[in-house]
Amino acid sequence: MKTLALITCLGIPVLAMAPRVEAAPAATQAIELHFRAQIGRMPARCDATYENVGTSGAALFLQDFRIYVSAVRLLTRSGREVPLDLTPDGIWQNDKVALLDFENASGNCNGNTAMNDRIQGTIPAADYVGLVFELGVPFEMNHQDPTLAAAPLNYSALTWPWAVGYKFTTIDFDTRPPAQRTLIPIEGTTEKVSASGFSIHLGSTECASSGPRVPPQVPCRNPNRPTFRFAAFDARKDVLVMDLGALLARTDVTVNMPQSPSGCMSSAKDDDCIGIMDRFGLSFRGMPSPGQQFIRSEH
Repeated sequence: MKTLALITCLGIPVLAMAPRVEAAPAATQAIELHFRAQIGRMPARCDATYENVGTSGAALFLQDFRIYVSAVRLLTRSGREVPLDLTPDGIWQNDKVALLDFENASGNCNGNTAMNDRIQGTIPAADYVGLVFELGVPFEMNHQDPTLAAAPLNYSALTWPWAVGYKFTTIDFDTRPPAQRTLIPIEGTTEKVSASGFSIHLGSTECASSGPRVPPQVPCRNPNRPTFRFAAFDARKDVLVMDLGALLARTDVTVNMPQSPSGCMSSAKDDDCIGIMDRFGLSFRGMPSPGQQFIRSEH
């Protein structure tokens, strides 16, 4: 009995003094996704003229090209989607949304001078073979006052009233050179716009709200956040090309549906959106898209 008591007593301090073994933190790796804006095979530039665009073979003069990206995931070999944790930088990214900016306010463009062509983040270390992401701003961040929002959601030019939310894509261009443009008044305002201008402002529509500055309590009927999936993508070598020429391949940019805003503002009533929504990979007026034709991966 004395021997047993001794072992028991000795066992207590030995267990108490044993060092705690903490689990090592999971290893992470940095990821940088690179994007490139093009019109056909040509780089998208503010000081260039592009020919043979759309079904009518029109000329194109770029004025703005800014896009919000969110819900970025990388694919493992088994097909599992792993979220990329975006690295907030106070300018282009918060932890959920990134803003890509391909214009520099020179030439035909009217945005801002700074540009951004990449998304940065971290992810658990693994062997990733593919990529998935959305164009757009998540519902919980989409309906807020941009003058009070943190970057990159602090640009009033990239929003509609709060009830509708942000313009997921702000793509503006004209089909005529400056000297040949005709300015027409905007109904109900003192402003004028070019009669030959064309815009692609993708965003959510049919959002239930009691007023233009009252955020909806439930998601909009048409969220319009297209998903882009690349089963084979290597962030170390591949570039994501956003091709405005491909997006417009089924659209005549020289005409506009009567009594509608210039270009496509995502309204289900706008005929000018038919080809564009299809190329975004979105269903439109109940018709499913066979697949997006806007973004491709290149080495």
